[in-house]
Amino acid sequence: MFFFKKKYDLVELLQGFTDIHNHVLPGIDDGAAELNDTMQMIRAMKEIGIKDCIPTPHTMEDYYGNDAEVIREKYLHTLEELKSSDVSGFIAGVASEYMLDAGFEELLENKELLCLKDNYVLTELSYFQEPANLHHLVFDIQQKGLEPIMAHPERYRYVKSMETYMDWTGRGFLLQLNLLSLTDHYGKDAQRKAFALLEKDMYTFAGTDAHRLEHVDKIGCIRLDKKQFESTKKLMENHKLIFD
Repeated sequence: MFFFKKKYDLVELLQGFTDIHNHVLPGIDDGAAELNDTMQMIRAMKEIGIKDCIPTPHTMEDYYGNDAEVIREKYLHTLEELKSSDVSGFIAGVASEYMLDAGFEELLENKELLCLKDNYVLTELSYFQEPANLHHLVFDIQQKGLEPIMAHPERYRYVKSMETYMDWTGRGFLLQLNLLSLTDHYGKDAQRKAFALLEKDMYTFAGTDAHRLEHVDKIGCIRLDKKQFESTKKLMENHKLIFD
């Protein structure tokens, strides 16, 4: 006799969710290439229950040429183009995903950051190695009155132990789960780490990190076992309390 565990649909948890990490603004980074892509992604997000989103284009030294002025200009232009469409009003603000590199230090010093809701700043690390000055950076961020969010910590392959994550959170980082990490989209290692961090309640936020329509569609198909669903539910409820 075969016994099958009941599966639960992630979309049940996406109702009323604000996506704080995505790349829906067109033609500004490696996300949506043009406005039609943006509209398709937003329609798909609405279809699976996402309430609204805050786009977070990449800001990284020597890539894309993005800064606060460029991103704001693209954001306002996109809002204008969407004004009379069926997805008008879905984009609820704009921020950026900042690579913690030498260029970020200059931006931080000059207070030229686009934050998520008040003082939350979305950050990411190199996938190859942790910055040697990471501890100084997180201290400097907090000294500016900002709260750093670490995007997709489960995806950094050089992190080999839970102690590293505990060190990051102990120093002030808030961790953000990529919802696609609940699958093997980024590999089994990222998926394993995601569920381990969920089990220990170490995430504060979640995001789609959607770069294209296929990512949204894949998120809409995610199914979890009861334990995974309950851990994710707790995270999503806490997320919604802050971004309601």
